[in-house]
Parts: sequence; C-alpha cells; structure tokens
Amino acid sequence: MKNINNNYLLKDAIIITPFRTIEGYNLFVEDGKITRIVKKNILIPDVKKFKILDLEGKYFLTPGLIDIHTHGGGGEDCLGGEIEVISKYKLKQGVTGYLATLMASPLEFIYESFDSIREFNISGKDLLLPKILGVHIEGNYLSEKYKGAQILKYLRKPDVNECREIIKRSEGLLKIMTLAPELEGCLEIVELLSSHGIISSVGHSDASIEDLDLAINKGLSHVTHAFNAMGEMRFSEPGVRHPGLEGYVLVRDELELEVIGELTHVNPAIMEIIYRTKGKDNIIIITDSLSVSGLAPGKYKIGLSNLTLEKNSDVARLEDGGLAGSVVPLNKAVMTFFENTSATLNEAIQMASYNPSSSLGISYRKGSIEVGKDADLIIFDEDFEIKKVFIEGKLALDND
Repeated sequence: MKNINNNYLLKDAIIITPFRTIEGYNLFVEDGKITRIVKKNILIPDVKKFKILDLEGKYFLTPGLIDIHTHGGGGEDCLGGEIEVISKYKLKQGVTGYLATLMASPLEFIYESFDSIREFNISGKDLLLPKILGVHIEGNYLSEKYKGAQILKYLRKPDVNECREIIKRSEGLLKIMTLAPELEGCLEIVELLSSHGIISSVGHSDASIEDLDLAINKGLSHVTHAFNAMGEMRFSEPGVRHPGLEGYVLVRDELELEVIGELTHVNPAIMEIIYRTKGKDNIIIITDSLSVSGLAPGKYKIGLSNLTLEKNSDVARLEDGGLAGSVVPLNKAVMTFFENTSATLNEAIQMASYNPSSSLGISYRKGSIEVGKDADLIIFDEDFEIKKVFIEGKLALDND
C-alpha cells in the first residue's frame, strides 16, 4: 500500500475549479496529482489508503493562487534577499507559485538574484513552499516621468545587446519584463523578448497610442499594474482630449492586464471599469507587494528609502506621504476585487490562479482543478482566511 501521507481524500468541499462550482463532491489526491472528483455518496473501495479531510460542505477548495508580481515580504526583497523567508510569507496567503519580481537596479544585482533564486530552487526543492516559477524584471528600461518608487539612477537607456545578456544570464528564469515602449530601442527589445518566449509588459510608461500599437505589433502582450505609473488622457488644445495609455490598454484585446487588488492603488470604480472592459479572461490580480509586507506597523529603512506602515493599511508610504507600494496579501487582493466589482467569486479566483498560469504557459499542469493536474490546492472560509495549502499534493500549511 502506498504511503497514506501522500494520498488525500478532501471530502464534501465547495470546489471552485474556477470555471464552475461543484458542491457535494469528494476530491482525491494521489502522488501529487488530482486523480478523481466524484459525488460524496459514491462508495470508495480503496478509501483506507487515503487520509480523509472532511470539509463539511462549508469550506471552499480552489486552485492555489499564483502571484506574478511580488517584490517580497516578511522583511526580505526578491532582489538579493532571503527567498525562503519570502516563500514562507507567500504560503500564508494561499500562494503556491510566484514570480520573484526585481526592481530597476545595477545589472550585477540582477545577476546575483538570478543565481540566488536558481540555487534556492535546487536546494529548497524538497521544502513545502510555493514554487518560484520565474522572474519578473520591473525595469530597467522605464520612463523617468512615471518611475513611481523606482530609483532614478538605476533607470537605463534600452540596449538590445545588454538585454540579450540579461536573457542569457537568467538561464530561463526570466518570464516577464516591464518596459516603456516609447523609449528609443525598446521596440527591438520587445521583439527580442518575444523571440525567446518572454512576456513584454508595458508599465512605468508615457507611451502614446501609436507607440503602443507598434509595440503590440512586435509582440507586447501584457500591462503592468494598470492605472498606476501610466500616461493619462492628453489635451492638444482646450476641450480636445486624446486617449492616454491607461485608457487605451483597456480596448486593446491583445493585452492582458495586471490589477493590484487593493483600494489605494486602484479605486473601486476603476476596478469595475477594468472588469467590464477586459473581462474575466484578461485580468490578473497581483499584489506588487514590497519587502515590508507582513511586518508590524512602524517605520522601516529599506535600501535608500524610509517607509512607513500604518495599522490596517494595505500600502506602505514614503516619508513625504507618497505611495511606496502595496503590502496586500494575495488572498485579500482577490477578496477585494470580488467585493468591489460585479465579478463572481469564480471569476476572481480565476484571475489569481488560471489566468496567471495561462499567461506563463503552465496551465496544462497548474491553475485549475482538473483530473491529472498538479494538486496545488487551497482551502479557505467565507472570510477568505486560508485554512490549508497543498503544494503538489503535500500539505504545506495547516491552520487548523
């Protein structure tokens, strides 16, 4: 008989696949995979080889969440920080996979981060922690005008040969690069990234609609944290308006769009506009969380910046009161989007599970509850509080 610890029967769950909701069913996990989904009253002849967890028809069972834009948490940054600390913090949110996101920085720091992430993926492969699915570089080819919390001196002139070296040094880790397509040389970089199957994302940009059209033709397909650090509506003369980047990305069907799931960066009305224009299949909920995420309220020195975390706030602020970034956990980000738009719960879950997995090209094995897929699963209650997390069929977090 196989080891019972590797086999689970998740009994009587509210299963959100996320494409439909199934109630009164049992889900079976064997050797890291989802193997059966059957009605709870069906007799199971081999039930003794399973560890049974009875969800009593009151807990939600969904795919694990995937965060494709997170800079860190628990006091550590993906850029040179302790990856294990970050992963433990993400696990508490129901995250089973994420992209380590690097801000604009000296190239040697980026290369060192590639090495440390690669080493962690090897040394930590047996740890029951979220999988690092790759790297998202949010820089260095960004607009100075819309740099946000990026450090100005680290922004660089686009250089296709330099980018080619970044791709080489990543050894397959690089999955997304955020850039400003209006900068000279960026179109060549978009084309280069596309040829390697790497996602080009417009962000921290003042691109015109003409700039964006050219970039889309070269393969740009993604939008970084919509409605933040993006060009706004333009005026050519009194009363004559021209669409800005933040509005134009909504009507280009080629573009999938990240949304920070908290109400300081994105107003609820804007969330609803995004939902109605982009639809459930083209939105990815993210955290864009900083290294101070998960820490107690207080003042912190992070790199060159002094940050303040206020009690019950989903953001960190700079000394002058300006926004430094988000500290929202992904389970709360999903809840916030669900509660502040007309999206269904299934759709909100899809935006943080199946959609990011599809974007990364791994939806054949992750991102939804289907027989044969990896058993990356989370159990949570009606308040979106995470109760249990399974990573590839193993119980990684048990809050009961």
